[in-house]
Amino acid sequence: MRLPASKFVSALSLMALVGCQTGGSAAFTARNGVRVNPVNADVFEVIARPNGRKSDFWCGAGSYASRQLGAPDSALVYTVGGAGRGVTMNSPDAAQFSLKPPEQVSGATGRAGNWGPGVGQANSVGRARNSCAPPKNSDTS
Repeated sequence: MRLPASKFVSALSLMALVGCQTGGSAAFTARNGVRVNPVNADVFEVIARPNGRKSDFWCGAGSYASRQLGAPDSALVYTVGGAGRGVTMNSPDAAQFSLKPPEQVSGATGRAGNWGPGVGQANSVGRARNSCAPPKNSDTS
């Protein structure tokens, strides 16, 4: 049985889309809408939303550490790069985090940020995850 060309192209497009969404490097989105991307095995980057809050960074870091990395609520998540230009996305406000302290990771920016959590600040995964609030412009009614 031979498929029409249009169905074949549609099937290929769908497979490509599924492959992009399920790949190991696919972005993670926390419940407050911030995106989180892996930088390397130890470092991940939280991308702030426009007009974001400091708690948005922690929410993204805690959610990613828990759901993607399997970290328990009692584990610590550390800021290893303050807010500034992203390395995984073209964003002016991205901060980097790790489950390891800054002195034990490589590949992090290590920069002091212009807002948000400072390098070396830590929070438990559970507390960070529980700092999530709905996006400022979402309908919460």
